[in-house]
This record gives sequence, C-alpha cells and structure tokens, in this order.
Amino acid sequence: MGHSELTTINALIVRMRSKLGERELSPRVLKAWLYWARCLLMANTDRAPEDLDSEDIRRFVDQLHRRRPLNPPTRRQLLEACVFLLREVLGSSDEGLPSLLEFGEQDRQPVILSPAEVQALLEQLDGTDWLVASLVYGAGLRLLECLRLRVQDLKPDRIRVCDASGRPSRETVLPDRVRGPIRAHIEALKLQHIRELADGFGGVQLPLGMRAPTSMNKSWSWQFLFPGPYSQDPSRRERMALRGHCLEAEVIEAIERAARQAGIERPVSANTLRNSFAAHLLQRGVAVTDVEKLLGLEPRRAASATRMVDQASSAVA
Repeated sequence: MGHSELTTINALIVRMRSKLGERELSPRVLKAWLYWARCLLMANTDRAPEDLDSEDIRRFVDQLHRRRPLNPPTRRQLLEACVFLLREVLGSSDEGLPSLLEFGEQDRQPVILSPAEVQALLEQLDGTDWLVASLVYGAGLRLLECLRLRVQDLKPDRIRVCDASGRPSRETVLPDRVRGPIRAHIEALKLQHIRELADGFGGVQLPLGMRAPTSMNKSWSWQFLFPGPYSQDPSRRERMALRGHCLEAEVIEAIERAARQAGIERPVSANTLRNSFAAHLLQRGVAVTDVEKLLGLEPRRAASATRMVDQASSAVA
C-alpha cells in the first residue's frame, strides 16, 4: 500500500470519526467502528473508496468469518460500521446496503448453552479463566464488568457492579460454587499486594475521572480482582507504573478455546454464558423483570434489589 492510499484512508477515518460524534457512541464502540472501517478500506486498496459497494462488504465479512468465526454481535457491529462508512462518509446510494443489515440480523438469535454444556466448558478452564467464566455465567456479568471488579465490590453473598467511572450501577448474585475459590483467590492477591508494596509498587489504575489522593491507588480495597500487567498512566504527571485489569482478549480466547475442547460446535463467547445465565434463571421460574435487573438491562430500583438478588441466589446456587 502506497503513501497516497494510506493518506486517503486516514482522511476518511477522520471524516467518519467526526460524523460519528453526533451519535454519542461509547469510546469502545467508536474505536471498534473506526477499526472495522479502516480494515475494509485497507482490504480494498486496489479500488477507489467511492467505488465500494454492498458486495465488497459482503465479501470482506465472509473472508473474515472464514479466517476466524465472528460471533453475532461482532458481525452486526462490523456490518453497521461498514454500511455507515459507505452511506454517510462516502455518500453511496447502493440499494443493497439496507439488506446487509438484514443479513446481519439472521444470526442475532442468541446462542444458549444447556447446563451440561456450560459445565463441560467450565471443566476445560482453570485459574483466573475459570473464575471469570464462572462469574460471567453465575452472576450474569458482562465480561468487562467482571474484569473491572475491585476487591471492595465483593460482598459475602453478592457482587456490586460499577460502571467505568466507579459508580455502582446494580447488585447481582455471588453463586455458592464460586465463593470458596474466590476467597482463596483474594487471599493470594493480598499476599501478592503486600509483597509489591514492599518493593515500591502496588499502584492500580483508578476509575476514569475519579479525583483521589495519589495514595488511594495503593489501597487494598481498590485493587482489581483480576489484575493485569503494569503500565504507565499518561494522565498522571508522575508517570507511575499502575496495574490494570486482566486483558479482555486473553479471556475471550480462553473461553472460545474451552468451548471447542468441550465439543461445542456453535459459536460461543463470554456473552453466550451471560445469555445462558438468564435463560436458566427463567427456566427455574425467576421473574423476567428480576432477570433484567440482574443483567443491568433496566435502571436499578433500590426497593426491589434485595428481593431480586435473594431470589436469583437460590436459583443459581
């Protein structure tokens, strides 16, 4: 790819970023849309961007899917990003673009595993991967919600779920089967934290926008439940090495690998475990509204939070 093609692609991505600013997308979704748009453009450098059409998008998606199967949410996001690029940035009037989104809808029926399949998958995991997958399934957490958990978010029988800014958004159940292993995991983390403090480390990344004294990042209660590698925090003057949470991509790969090893042929992701959690609760008679609240699909209602968590706890214990 020559310099002129790269310049053109960069200019189009800048234009797309500007247009997407009107949609109020989250930073993660915005980054993903721009990534997919760039991938489409770089896969078709032999043609002028203005000449791209719905068939080019379809071929691009098929090529990606053959290399590594795309789960339905990723496929949908990819199609939406590419259609937006052609329609809103490149001004395409291709009548085949709307049908592409219908093409993405075909696979939107969520994959639900049976309890036996969930058990078979979990048996292929160990250590941190087993704990994370068990919480995603047993508590109905989104993967990133699980990885963002801090030590202080765990209660004896429930989990406090916080958003990216550290504000509590809901409570969900801490399943019985995980309580023993999670306590042992926390004890090991505490010993590791004490050793790192003695070596001059032990700092952790705090929630975005949180104003706190520098010493707060070494507090035990703010440590990640699933710590990842240390990195420099560019937002702080001291450029202190701070620990982040476990890497999302590593857990995703572990879950997908475990599903293959368990003989599950359908596409499985962390979200599959979360969907299965919801389906199994409904099968056991938990009210739909309570399941929605556990999943964080509705605003939190404090009056019914305790009843909801207690009911779900008895169902998944």
